Amino acid sequence: MTLRSPSFLDLETLLSQAEYHDIDVPVAQDIVETTVSKRSGGGKAGLGAIALSGSAGSDFQFQSTYSLAPREKATVSKVIDGLIREKAVQVNPVGDSALSKDALIEIEGTARITAASVMSKVFFVFRRLMLARDINDLSELAHLDLEDADVAEGIQRVYLQNELLPLPMLLEVTGSSLPHKVYVNVRPDFFIDEASADRLEGDLRVLGSVSRLISSVQYRVTDEWLLHGWEFMMRRIMMAQIQDDLEEVTRQLQRLGLDVPDDDVHAYISGPAIVIDAIALY
Repeated sequence: MTLRSPSFLDLETLLSQAEYHDIDVPVAQDIVETTVSKRSGGGKAGLGAIALSGSAGSDFQFQSTYSLAPREKATVSKVIDGLIREKAVQVNPVGDSALSKDALIEIEGTARITAASVMSKVFFVFRRLMLARDINDLSELAHLDLEDADVAEGIQRVYLQNELLPLPMLLEVTGSSLPHKVYVNVRPDFFIDEASADRLEGDLRVLGSVSRLISSVQYRVTDEWLLHGWEFMMRRIMMAQIQDDLEEVTRQLQRLGLDVPDDDVHAYISGPAIVIDAIALY
């Protein structure tokens, strides 16, 4: 048992799991209120957060960070230890483990951000410009490129200035104990201190719940990451022609010197694979 220092923590979900499994913890509401009161509300210092005024941008939200005090780290570590001790969490399950939806697992491996999440930032920039310019025709996407000053500025803010965006991230974890592919869904609003994408890659442990089980004959579209924030029907229309759009986005990224591997996750996750909703990363 060790003191954990999470880079990402959904404390409310963690404490709800502890309460469900009868793990003795301090009153959950007190901890949640204390933590929430320390959220910055404006993103990381010096980086800024996204918020558009007016009705056109009303659905954009701040991505915020908050601090975790040393005593709270101890509480979090004890809660996780308690869940593991009560066998509520499967730790590094092996190939023949029976995984089920909503099961709690802890997986250790090497994480990296998928191409779907890298590309989602470009679609975010495009959507923001379509709202700002009151563009309603999807075909206009083809005319948005780096020659457009607004596009170039948006791309620079996102990729070079590390602008915080209200987008979930899809990670792939390799080198785990499971034989199939492991993906992790990371929500944008539970990073600790200065953590963000800068601490999402590399060796880490993931505590989370299984949200999707994808068999070897199935696949899962990635629109909830790739096109996050777009209206449902718009996403369906765009996913039907997504290959052309992704090729255009890939060209845009290559002009910035960013190489998107062909074998990475773009529009689909192919099985066998699982997707985990992250509760904590450490």
